[in-house]
Amino acid sequence: MMTEELMNSRYPMTYVFGNTHIEQQRLLDQAREFQQQAHWLLDRIGIQSGWRVIDVGCGPLGILDSLSQRVGVRGEVVGLEYVPRFAKAASAEIVRLGLTNVRVIQADALTSGLARNSFDFAHERLVMEAILSEMVALVRDAGIVAVEEVDDASWLCYPSHPSWDILVEIYHSAFGRHGGNVFFGRRLPEMLRSVGLEDVRCKVHVDIVQPHGSRRKHLLSLLASLHDKVISLGLMAENELAVHKAAIALHLDDTNTIVIDKLLVQSWGRKPSRRTPV
Repeated sequence: MMTEELMNSRYPMTYVFGNTHIEQQRLLDQAREFQQQAHWLLDRIGIQSGWRVIDVGCGPLGILDSLSQRVGVRGEVVGLEYVPRFAKAASAEIVRLGLTNVRVIQADALTSGLARNSFDFAHERLVMEAILSEMVALVRDAGIVAVEEVDDASWLCYPSHPSWDILVEIYHSAFGRHGGNVFFGRRLPEMLRSVGLEDVRCKVHVDIVQPHGSRRKHLLSLLASLHDKVISLGLMAENELAVHKAAIALHLDDTNTIVIDKLLVQSWGRKPSRRTPV
């Protein structure tokens, strides 16, 4: 997980949103909200029964359930997660959902000990640039690597509201102070080409968030996870923050308010096949 999740300077790194129960729930909600887009991606790639696949930085669920469905009983799904609390939550979700072909490994992605050239497909949502080369190393020749990332280019509410604008600026400031880039999604195809992948493709999803969708108040969820950082950085006083959050919550509860979500950018490519020397 990166830009919206982790900073991209080195690995392992501090999870900027923390490892609280609130953040764990936000990640689970996010996995469910992005499920349709994940299905589109996996259908387009053509995940096959019997494949061995990995979801890097899976958090408390990621796309483990969708991968499990597609690889079937002859396949294997590995979830790799650095944050212990989220790895434990993912293991619990696997048991709850009865996913017998899935296992979770709690490890640093750069030192996981997983065999190179052993996966047919590697995926990461909210990507960390630093581990792309590792993902490429994990897949076999002609294997596929796919990444997903948000881009804030489209994120708005209408009618506009001053508290929305203020809180978005606060979120961007807090995130940027830790090296984050809220417009990172557009860079994905370029990144995949830079690590040597071929036949790189890209798809952008964007939609209106329905009144009762969990991403309707995604801004408030992000700020809840970043609350202590916002205060400690002196970006806003706690009482002022509470006033703006209450105001925008009321605005978002109005079913006449339109919320256009962040872009979800998906990009994927194929690892080149090594040519046998003549």
